[in-house]
Amino acid sequence: MAVARRASNAHALAPVTAPGEQGGDRIVSILNQATPMKNKVVTALLGVLVTLQTATLAQTEAKWEIKWTDHTANPVDMKSPGSRAYMPYVLYDKSWPAESRYRAWYDTESINGIGYSSSTDGITWSQGKALTGLNADGTSSSGRPVVLYHKVWAKPYRLYYYGNPGGVWQVRVAESADGIKFENDKAALQGGRLGTFPDGHAVAHLPGRTTDPNDPEAARPFIMYFRAATGIAWAESKDGYEFTEAADSPDTADTDEGLIRILPEGTPFNGQPSQVLQLAQNDFRMFVFEQNTNFKYLVSANGLTWEIVEDPVAVIGSTGADGAWNDQRNYSASAAYLGDGRFFLMRGGRANASGLYRTGVAFGESAFYKANDLGKWAYYSPMNNWQAEGWETFTSTGNEPDGTITAIIQNADGTVSVRDRKESGNFYMVHDSAWVVPFTVEFRAKLDDGATTGTGVDPYPKYTVSVFQSDTLNPGPEGWQPAIARDRFGRWNLGDESIAGSIWTQVDNAQFQTYTVVCRFDEAARAQLAINPSDSGASQRMPVFDVYLNRDFSAAKMSFYGTGFAGWPSVDYDGRFDIGFPGPSSGQLTVDWARWGNGVILDPNGPEATAKPVLAIARAANGVRINWTGGGVLQSASELSGPWMDENGVTSGSTVPITVARKFYRVKL
Repeated sequence: MAVARRASNAHALAPVTAPGEQGGDRIVSILNQATPMKNKVVTALLGVLVTLQTATLAQTEAKWEIKWTDHTANPVDMKSPGSRAYMPYVLYDKSWPAESRYRAWYDTESINGIGYSSSTDGITWSQGKALTGLNADGTSSSGRPVVLYHKVWAKPYRLYYYGNPGGVWQVRVAESADGIKFENDKAALQGGRLGTFPDGHAVAHLPGRTTDPNDPEAARPFIMYFRAATGIAWAESKDGYEFTEAADSPDTADTDEGLIRILPEGTPFNGQPSQVLQLAQNDFRMFVFEQNTNFKYLVSANGLTWEIVEDPVAVIGSTGADGAWNDQRNYSASAAYLGDGRFFLMRGGRANASGLYRTGVAFGESAFYKANDLGKWAYYSPMNNWQAEGWETFTSTGNEPDGTITAIIQNADGTVSVRDRKESGNFYMVHDSAWVVPFTVEFRAKLDDGATTGTGVDPYPKYTVSVFQSDTLNPGPEGWQPAIARDRFGRWNLGDESIAGSIWTQVDNAQFQTYTVVCRFDEAARAQLAINPSDSGASQRMPVFDVYLNRDFSAAKMSFYGTGFAGWPSVDYDGRFDIGFPGPSSGQLTVDWARWGNGVILDPNGPEATAKPVLAIARAANGVRINWTGGGVLQSASELSGPWMDENGVTSGSTVPITVARKFYRVKL
């Protein structure tokens, strides 16, 4: 089942072809050079080289897609302390020392020992060390390592592996301070669907997940996935040490309720999970192998309902050609996210001729995360030219802009006003986005005037900065709607002070204020919705937003639940930013700037410190259309080395005729 694809909102350069010329390569060059800062835009020089030959324009992939490149010198030498090095599990952390940012655990025998090695690049590995502290009774096997790492834990490494003390097969758990010397070894799961000689398991950790927010004992933040006879089963745990298998319903004859579901049919899926990699609250990725010769790639937004993206994974998911290190087996994959859209993957393999079990690596790239990485601002709109910066108008009630009563107004000072003074309806300025949860939006705005119109009874006319998604893989609503009135902000109904935590006052929104809003999911509500998608109370609690005022990040001023509104049908799966007036409120607001990015981003600096102007050139009927954000003066040259001349009279959005074979453009601040 393929995931739907769409183009990202990232700025792209269209190919340009002079009349009569044949297609060719398109070259894009980015230059950065410090220049005196002007107005509120970043000090940077952005140059774009456009040759007048054309090529197909590549589009940014959906967030699930990874393009893999196999390491040409596979297998890598793990320097195993045993006779084998396969069934690997890898972690990466850029905060670890450079020589050990890659850390891997692997089988050193066949279910009879686990080793550890580290690396600076994933290619050259340190001398392997055998793990200690496992199977202390000396009667059990050990293998198939799965490792969680959280630095806040007293023992930050948690190892889940297979063992069979007394001949009883189990998934066992142990903890460690260094990832090598383990202790407190015990059974985590046995019996039930686990079966005999289980081969394939994975564990995810979701802090806050519970089936009853009012009962501390109901916390279930750990989920274990494991091979069962009829599919991939799951179990859950409060502490990560003792797991309880998900039970079938006692009221029905359905014996598959304890199995994960594969969309769209919702049927069980057979295979051997080797890892669940979680990048965000709604970004889970599972690797599953089958018959030891290939592995598949599944994705999920909640960890329980999954969709198959690749079966097998392209390039690296199947056995190699005759004579390759993995021509007989290719399985048990584990991946790590490196940042900037880069992934690293390890998998086990066996050569037919030699019989050796070894490990190969591959490198992956996600165009989505390359443009919208975690923990970084992905988009900045200085409001110097709202249309060139990608904003559009939206109304669901016919409030189309007439330029007077309902309008988007570009102000001379580099701000934009949104006006909707109609007696009813709604009107917004909107921008496409590319978010995973949690994400952060930040904006500087003021409420010029507001009124309650028509038959409305809201005593606090407001504008909203609503952010939405419509990810069909995720249960429940995905709408976060900060409401901002003259002297307060908060949830939707700012007039109902009986709702505890619904408002925050003591702020003059008639003046420019900077709001930082972190949007996330309440994991307890998500767990309840996974059980009962019709739970209206959980629907209202699932989207949560934390609001910070004027970059005071000592603590959020308030945290608010959503309303249960799922968003407009026109919102796509990865999001949209709406700012404007919902009926029965009306009035005018002015926006100085806005920016957003994935992850929790609490940046004390303004966008001027991090943003860069964006220059985009696209083909037009009579030449090329030039758009840029961030202010500055357009310059052109016939050679990259110059001389550069100001393009006086050319503003963002202008069409420039093609008169020469090639031309270079840049924006100078």
